[in-house]
Amino acid sequence: MHGVIVSNFKTYLDEFLGADAWGDVIAGAGLDGKTYLPVALYPDAEMEALLEAAVNATGLRREDLLADFGEWVIGPLVRMYQAMIPADWGTQALLLNMQTIHERVLKLKDPAASAPNIQVRQCGEDTLEIHYLSHRNMAPMILGAVKGLAEHFQETAQLLAAEEIAAEDGTQSGECRFLFQLHSQCLANQDVG
Repeated sequence: MHGVIVSNFKTYLDEFLGADAWGDVIAGAGLDGKTYLPVALYPDAEMEALLEAAVNATGLRREDLLADFGEWVIGPLVRMYQAMIPADWGTQALLLNMQTIHERVLKLKDPAASAPNIQVRQCGEDTLEIHYLSHRNMAPMILGAVKGLAEHFQETAQLLAAEEIAAEDGTQSGECRFLFQLHSQCLANQDVG
């Protein structure tokens, strides 16, 4: 897991639960004394342990916590990687190029690092299909991230469909498909009466 995600998760929990929360989450995850730097990579199992401890601390479902964090983390990530985002892009352009940007950022840190497979396909003028596949099984972050990006670009994103694809044995596969419709705020706020 990329350290920028883990370190931002700490900041998110500090804002959500208070400054003492991180210590409790670290302890609950069995990672006492561990420090996370945004420029390093960490075992996925550590992020999963932190998520589980945060679920216990917040009482939220894992999916809801990931979606909320996905929405929140967009602000810090867009600020951090602003140089990689052309000024004329909006939500749609960024999502259509997300896999390339994600891989480029990861490869800067570690050429052997692997990003989740997030394929985005345009299905109409304002509709996108997002196909997520990762052993990390963090697809709910996509729901929040799309909403956060739309808010950042003063647009709206409406989830039209979501499908979790089970593995052949019926267990979670870490694969999901989402269909979103995007609207600019100026169009969304027009009175069409």
